[in-house]
Amino acid sequence: MTSTKKFNFKKVLIIILAVLMLHCALSMVVTKVVYDSIFDRYDPQPPALTGELEELVSQRQEVFYEMEELQLAGYLYRSSADTPRSTLILLSPGFHAGGDDYLWQIHSLLARGWSVFSFDPSGSCSSEGDSYQGFPQQILDLDATLSYIEANGRFGYDHIALLGHSRGGYAAGCILGYGHQIDAVVTISGVNSAMDGIMGYSTEYVGPLAYGNYGFLWAYQSMLFGSELVDLQAHEEISKSDVPVLVVHGSADEAFPTDEYSIYAHRSQINRSGVEYLLLDQEGQNGHTDLMFQDTGANERLMDEISRFLENNIP
Repeated sequence: MTSTKKFNFKKVLIIILAVLMLHCALSMVVTKVVYDSIFDRYDPQPPALTGELEELVSQRQEVFYEMEELQLAGYLYRSSADTPRSTLILLSPGFHAGGDDYLWQIHSLLARGWSVFSFDPSGSCSSEGDSYQGFPQQILDLDATLSYIEANGRFGYDHIALLGHSRGGYAAGCILGYGHQIDAVVTISGVNSAMDGIMGYSTEYVGPLAYGNYGFLWAYQSMLFGSELVDLQAHEEISKSDVPVLVVHGSADEAFPTDEYSIYAHRSQINRSGVEYLLLDQEGQNGHTDLMFQDTGANERLMDEISRFLENNIP
């Protein structure tokens, strides 16, 4: 006589739940490991400076200021051009970059009469912090930097313009909702949101598997910064603002392509006037970072466009 065991639904359900919990726990651990490795502290070797850049650095004013419990390093460059302008450009660096990674661009802006304030994001270069934390951290750093500049009377300048690259471009767009008096924004190779940014880099690490961890990546960032900050999208903040904005992107940008992840990819959703778009397509100057450079320094075509945009939009 054959005996059959009664199907134990409760036992099966417990096993399934246990497997799911184990999967979630392992996924969160993997997420944390990958995420923290992406945003590990950035301490590059000091750049090799030419005569022009060495003089530029020697004449700048180095300052330190607070961002919550950390101290950030900032650098003020005053233009000595024959006709200096009344605008201070605040330069917001990109991912794995500090203020000194943009010395050629600063040199070019100073020659055009614009003064510049750059800074090292928390967790990098001369600023304190054990890590970069994540894309939203750049918004907090930029907010603290703007507050410091405002508390010091804008260092005597009448207007403030933001110039951000990559992660810095994302922050320059998102900060428009923070109530600072900003007269113009230039975002270069800007990623659109924290999730767009982390997905762009995570897929480089683990390929399509990163999409399976999307929920865990969102949850981990929300634990660090809060969901409201993680959910900020640059194109939405630009849409709600009346500040003039120039969106610059490279046609061969592989980090944040023109049709995915980038602010440029969301241009059809920015339904207001006062926003301009510039797509650079010259080979060798149409990638994520190389669009800012040419063989002898800064990409002067781009710097001309930035200067033209600021001249047209700042009194």
